[in-house]
Amino acid sequence: MRSTICNLACTVMVGALAGPVTTCAGAELPKTANAQVTTESGAKGLKVVLDGLKGGGQPVWVGYSEPVLDRFSDRWTSEHVTYLEGDRREAGEDRGRGTGERREFDHANVLLRVAGGAVEKVRLEAPDRALDAGGMPLVWLNAVSAEDSVRAMAEMVKGAEARGVREGALLALAVNASPAATAALVEMTGTGHEEWIREKAAFWLASQRGHEGFVALQRLAHADADERFREKLTFDMTVTKDSAAVRELVRMAHEDASPRVRRQAQFWMATKGGKKVAADLHGAAENDADAGVRNAAVFAISRLPKDEAATQLIALADTSKDPAVRRQAVFWLGQSNDPRALEYLTRLLNR
Repeated sequence: MRSTICNLACTVMVGALAGPVTTCAGAELPKTANAQVTTESGAKGLKVVLDGLKGGGQPVWVGYSEPVLDRFSDRWTSEHVTYLEGDRREAGEDRGRGTGERREFDHANVLLRVAGGAVEKVRLEAPDRALDAGGMPLVWLNAVSAEDSVRAMAEMVKGAEARGVREGALLALAVNASPAATAALVEMTGTGHEEWIREKAAFWLASQRGHEGFVALQRLAHADADERFREKLTFDMTVTKDSAAVRELVRMAHEDASPRVRRQAQFWMATKGGKKVAADLHGAAENDADAGVRNAAVFAISRLPKDEAATQLIALADTSKDPAVRRQAVFWLGQSNDPRALEYLTRLLNR
């Protein structure tokens, strides 16, 4: 049964100076074990708290709750314990991971391990999981706003030394319910950031940030000068649930200046669009100025639903003006299990 803590709603309070501040009512201290627990207010700012703890000589875990988008989901066994120091599941204590009941939450717990003057680990956990700190201190912060978490996580993404910390902060940022998280992710797709950060920020915009995330990706698809980055955006278009994503893939497949981007857009539009994009792919196979793009369009057609793939491939094998396209169409018909493909190839051999 879902914990009653899951039903606590996130509220919006108006700060005296900072404007709207989103806080999560489900911010109570979770169950703990093997932990030296203290609680503090996070209202003075997460960065201030963390900077104060970084000066201490002893490693410490810091935790707080943030509201999350799309109902944070988790899948675990009935044990419901997170071992912060090491992973006892690897020792066989939780072999059932992935087989437990799916539980949904509107908030999540962010856990930060502070040691050696820096944050060295970032974890995101479901709020009903007990925390086993392995005997270490655990400082639980109340009243951390969603916007404050966005600022702190964005700073870690940009400035932490360990890539694992930066990736953990990106995840905590990506699922944060505040609109400020979308703005932070959009900023991270800018050319001033490392390539992997740009790519991961774009992925999280697609998978977590709804229509606003799609609009940001669409702007990048039109305007970003890096063809490798635009190529990666074609996959992101398959992740977003926005209904306009297929149309944008079709546009990229036809209009992008880079042949490599057009090829990738064709591949993913066949996967996402199915029969709806068959005519567009056929047109690209017949008419694109780049021979590699025409051949890639034939391959993309072969990935359409079986009946549509056979129809389009037979048409190309019969009518294409490009001999290479005809050969590719025949090749992919040979890989098809559609009875019409076998019938067509038999007729072709008997000519």
